[in-house]
Amino acid sequence: MNDRGITRRRILAFLTAGAMGIGGSLYGLSRAGVIRFLDEDAKDEDPVQLQRKPYPPEPGREISRLGFGGIRLPILNRNDSEMDYELGQKLVDYGVRHGMNYFDTGWVYHHGQGEVFFGKVLKKYPRESFMLADKMPTWLVHSLDDAKRFFKEQLKRCQVEYFDNYLLHSISKFDEFQNVYEKMGVLDYLKEEKARGRIRHLGFSFHSTVPTMEYLLEKHKWDFALIMLNCLEWDDENEHRQSGYRAGTLYRMLTAKNLPVFVMEPLSGGRVATLNSKAKKVLEAAELGRSLASWGMRFAASLPNVQTLLSGMNKLDQVVDNVRTLSTDFEQMTKQDHETYGRALAEYHKYPIIPCTMCRYCMPCPYGVLIPETFAWYNSFAGEGLLPADAGPNDSQALRRKFLVSYNNTIPPLARANHCINCRKCLMACPQWTFRIPVEMEKIERFVAHVQSQYDVKKSVKSTC
Repeated sequence: MNDRGITRRRILAFLTAGAMGIGGSLYGLSRAGVIRFLDEDAKDEDPVQLQRKPYPPEPGREISRLGFGGIRLPILNRNDSEMDYELGQKLVDYGVRHGMNYFDTGWVYHHGQGEVFFGKVLKKYPRESFMLADKMPTWLVHSLDDAKRFFKEQLKRCQVEYFDNYLLHSISKFDEFQNVYEKMGVLDYLKEEKARGRIRHLGFSFHSTVPTMEYLLEKHKWDFALIMLNCLEWDDENEHRQSGYRAGTLYRMLTAKNLPVFVMEPLSGGRVATLNSKAKKVLEAAELGRSLASWGMRFAASLPNVQTLLSGMNKLDQVVDNVRTLSTDFEQMTKQDHETYGRALAEYHKYPIIPCTMCRYCMPCPYGVLIPETFAWYNSFAGEGLLPADAGPNDSQALRRKFLVSYNNTIPPLARANHCINCRKCLMACPQWTFRIPVEMEKIERFVAHVQSQYDVKKSVKSTC
């Protein structure tokens, strides 16, 4: 797309026509084009406003239904550490201008630069005009002194005197919670910081099982909780899963305790915003022009006790679409919407993929493997039912060649799955517990090798005929 002379009106017309929905995106804009759009938007004297909800732990205060998640901020290089402050500032300004007042960060985001980013870009706004959330990096805490050092440094990085919401980050292992927060006394310390006013509301982010949640709610008092909640990890009230993340059950448990639910991964790391071609057709037939991301955001936001959806936004169309979806004109999902969405998801689930959310906690790999990129590449074939096979409709040399060429062009030789040595460092960092990174890497390595061997054999047979 040639964005020379592009205007805010042209882009909004483009969005309204549905081109950003199922049929297209704004990724064709150059960085300069995005900057121009945001500068034009700043001239709007009556911008669309995000819907806000009262925040029960703080009577009289309202927070936006959409929060700026700090895990995927604009960057200038591939290793996530060099932040694009100019673009990032303008995206945050766009959010604030449209009513956003909730921002979320963490110690490990962008290798420690995420907190610094928000400290700089929010400094221009009055402190009481926004809510900032940060988190204690559970897996890095080996003593009470560690926790105190982390907390002190976080206040410094974020350039604030208090956090509106503070979380125990990534509660995933029951014994780890007991050891760090109960035995070491870190939870008592955080309660002391709350009493001092440096934490206004104390909660936790959750990646574990129902029994762990039961323990947390029975043994301790909380102000709120942050859980992964999306259509792919949802379980219905009468569904009894033996494994997997049971978002529906966790949501109902928190609601029963009257705890506000904050949502992370409403689009499951982007999976909900892409789905596959068959699922897209179902939704396109129902409502042409609504983006896949909008369907996913509405699914989570339509739940009564959901406070705010956190979205890691580093692209213009992500911010614009999310603001439009969760504006004051927000449309609750109807029964018919749920039925349509259910049919689309049924098509999506026919082709299982690796449930990586692209959070990049696993990076950098000490052996150079591009973990999220490898999973994303594999899923681009698996999710469409296009993995080469030895029999049936996918027994095709053309498909094998396409698969192998795509792998060679997408993942550099020294960053491929065969360089994984099962050091397990990624397992310690990954907040997902429904899959194991080294296991999946080994499967991909074996599968690529098998496809290559089948391609070579059939090519050899053809050449001798």
